[in-house]
Amino acid sequence: MKTAFITGHRCIIRAKSTSGINQLTDLAIQRGFNCFLSGMAVGTDLLAAQIWAKRQLTWKAILPFPDQSNLWTHKQRIKYRQLLAKATEVKVLYPEYSNGVFQARDQYLVNNSSLGLAVWDGRKNGGTFLTISMARKAKLPIIIFNPNTFEISYEEPLKQLNLFD
Repeated sequence: MKTAFITGHRCIIRAKSTSGINQLTDLAIQRGFNCFLSGMAVGTDLLAAQIWAKRQLTWKAILPFPDQSNLWTHKQRIKYRQLLAKATEVKVLYPEYSNGVFQARDQYLVNNSSLGLAVWDGRKNGGTFLTISMARKAKLPIIIFNPNTFEISYEEPLKQLNLFD
């Protein structure tokens, strides 16, 4: 399986982001990717999971800890549980909350993927930027949808040339 993860902002405009996530997904599929990872945070992650479930794609929910949704609204928790039931697999990384579990979840997404997908407006702070930075450090290609400009951009890490082959 070729696996891609998604990251993105929590506060999104649904109509803009739905189109962007579908475009990112299509581009990943065109590159041969057939499995998708979502960290299941409010916003981009949940919307991507909803889209992938509707499209009947293989996708996995990667939870930092079991009670991630406890502080969410009742409506968000219901949608979250419905989506978890549709996931191909649900993986819980830690038994309970502790400092750093969200960042560890993001690192897990990067470590278990060969492509990053991002709904990102270019902000240089927050979890989306942190996850993109992790992907860059891991030299993963990243496809980015900017929800403000509707542009798709690509970051392809340079391949190391071996002069002795």
